[in-house]
Amino acid sequence: MGEKRLIQETAALDKKGNLVLPEAVLNQLGLSDLNDVKIMVKGNQVEILPNIHSLAKVYIEPTAKCNLSCKTCIRNTWNETMGEMDIEVFDSLIQQLKKFNGLQTIMFGGFGEPTHHSRIIYMIKKAKALGVKVEITTNGTLLDEEMIRGLFEGQLDTLWISFDGTDDEKFDEVREGASFTDVLERLKLLKRISNSYDHEIQLGIAFVAMKSNVKELANLHRLISRVGAKKALISNVLPYDRNMLDEMLCTRVVSEGVSYTSHNEPEIRVPKFDYNETTKDALHLLYRCNRNINPMGHTIHNQERGCRFIKERCTFIRWDGKVAPCMGLLHDHVTYLERCDRKIDAHVLGDITQQALLDIWNSEEYSSFRDSVDTFNFSPCQSCGGCDNVESNKEDCFGNKAPVCGACLWAHGVVQCP
Repeated sequence: MGEKRLIQETAALDKKGNLVLPEAVLNQLGLSDLNDVKIMVKGNQVEILPNIHSLAKVYIEPTAKCNLSCKTCIRNTWNETMGEMDIEVFDSLIQQLKKFNGLQTIMFGGFGEPTHHSRIIYMIKKAKALGVKVEITTNGTLLDEEMIRGLFEGQLDTLWISFDGTDDEKFDEVREGASFTDVLERLKLLKRISNSYDHEIQLGIAFVAMKSNVKELANLHRLISRVGAKKALISNVLPYDRNMLDEMLCTRVVSEGVSYTSHNEPEIRVPKFDYNETTKDALHLLYRCNRNINPMGHTIHNQERGCRFIKERCTFIRWDGKVAPCMGLLHDHVTYLERCDRKIDAHVLGDITQQALLDIWNSEEYSSFRDSVDTFNFSPCQSCGGCDNVESNKEDCFGNKAPVCGACLWAHGVVQCP
């Protein structure tokens, strides 16, 4: 689920045979002399894992408000206050973030529309002054000339635009209050204005796929070319009600359990094939029914359950200053599994208006939470349904207490966000 940065460096062995990693690699992995380094060895490959206790990415939710009423939005089931971040709270957060040496990225996003906040350009400029990569995800409807020039002057790195269709009919059907044609015009304006600046803003497309728009994926490449996007991210719809559950394209994961990578299963090495009418059915079954597929040296397998937000060393700052570990625990909400409604309680680990973020991040509670979720020894509640635990994230049959993450659709690779 996250963007990977490629670093090519040469490491050396000291006289004792210890591997000495370059500073750039240590910084990227959040490692120092005080860290225990986790290493995975498979065959002739060695992977050094990042230090999950080094903060690398911060999601900031400027507001819980939005100017649209998209039918896919989880905000439709909320009973929470729709507030926005006070600028004093934001300024305090920026000062607190200066304490984190390994910080790499700030993402403006959350469950509201970031550009709905009247001071969003100010926020972007202040974040960029920290010397990190700055991104924002938006529905694109508020990108007027003043906003676009502000994004360039604020040195925004990546602008993610939500598209749930590649033409007027599907886009306008899903995004109530928005217009496909209008958003395209705003992106054309962005391209024209970009000629006035030396700075480049990379454009990304975030696409929520469901039964009613899945055929649009066949035209996604045309939309990417049309708007000049450099990347695209596809997610399943998050089922906030029964109608959305019926729209899901990945109900097998929800209803039939989880596929685990098995190191005991045989590796199947596959050459390159043409993908056409002759081969597509056989290849589909081959990849679906076997877990360790190695096509021309590139291993493809079903990933084990795990939290990308922990592995990518993220934290989330809600509009009111509350600190949560991930998108799925940022706010109270309801998701729907095949057999029941599942009430998700937000998990707040601190409040930056009451305590320094550095102290919250390094607290025993937060550190223990990261270790626990990294291990991911949770029961797969989404496939069992044998007890009342499935109705909430308060406990599971493995003895874990709130929040339990076994049924998290982010952890199963069903939903994702930039």
